[in-house]
Amino acid sequence: MDKIKIRQICFLFAVMMPVTKMLVYPTTLTYYVKNDLLISAFCNLLIEGVIVGLIMLLAKKTDKSFFSLIEDRFGNLTARIVYAVCALFFFASALLPLAEQKLFVMQVFYENVPSIISFAPFFFVCFFACTKGFKSIGRAADLCLPVFAVSFTVILLLSLPHADFSALLPITAVSPLTIGKGSLFSVNWFTDCFFLLFFLGNFKYEKNASKKVILSFAAGAFFILIFLAVFYGVFADIAIRQQNAIAQLPKYTTAFTSLGRLDYLFLFALTLVMIFYLCVPIQLCVHCICKTFKNCRPTLPSLAVNAAMLGLVILLNRSFNELQTFLTSQAWFVFLIFAYLLPVLALLLPKKILPKYKNKKEKLYE
Repeated sequence: MDKIKIRQICFLFAVMMPVTKMLVYPTTLTYYVKNDLLISAFCNLLIEGVIVGLIMLLAKKTDKSFFSLIEDRFGNLTARIVYAVCALFFFASALLPLAEQKLFVMQVFYENVPSIISFAPFFFVCFFACTKGFKSIGRAADLCLPVFAVSFTVILLLSLPHADFSALLPITAVSPLTIGKGSLFSVNWFTDCFFLLFFLGNFKYEKNASKKVILSFAAGAFFILIFLAVFYGVFADIAIRQQNAIAQLPKYTTAFTSLGRLDYLFLFALTLVMIFYLCVPIQLCVHCICKTFKNCRPTLPSLAVNAAMLGLVILLNRSFNELQTFLTSQAWFVFLIFAYLLPVLALLLPKKILPKYKNKKEKLYE
């Protein structure tokens, strides 16, 4: 069975979710809200946390998948159409994080500018993950927990001595309208809650599962906020110029000057976490395609989706700024509809919630 465990969902939110917010997102947020970036990020995280709680409430009430819920309410054809549209969304939502990761690898880990084909091995990894389904997401989450814990801690410890947190003052230096604009224009980095909707029916709801998932999401949110605080504390007014933020933070440390930048070892480790996490939206895209075509085998959809993604990455190789501008300042409402509105509407799908019986005999003689 293609299942994912509650423990693994917790790890997904706690240690895999933060990594994609550590490259271009901090500089983008600084551009809009300057030193109030924590407030803007907190707004996004709070809304996303509420969505996670609502989806877990739905999981507590029914053990059906999102596809089955739509099918029961509106029929099989409607369910397949919804999943086809969601497949397109997952494909589009993976573009910017993938472009960020490509630039990060090429700019940070290579002395000379490499060929775009040097990033192609990612798609072989992603193709393999897509053919394995939700089980591979869970196993990757288990693997990423210790890697993230050690690497993120070391990078923060190297950066903290250089951080001046007074740079974050005064609070609300910009208007609430500007803070809201910053939150809206960065919503494409906060679609993690949408993944959980497609995990429905593919994990066994257990006692206190909602608390565990929500607390894990809160832990991931805390890591994001503390990273943003340290980032702005180190760079302050020049933070807007520090792309690939996670690689910029520890560069001022003098502890390892004679040995070179040993922090690169931990950056490599975090890159591994990023790679696994980047596979998730593409895996869900393949999952939606398979459900659209009546549970077809994932091999051909995986091949087609990864080939198309590789082609777009090559085509948009020199158009990262244009892609980012379009997705953040023009297409933000699409992410808002799918990541936030659709999960709320999903709460209305169950026709009937089975009552909880105190014992089997009560259920038998009802």
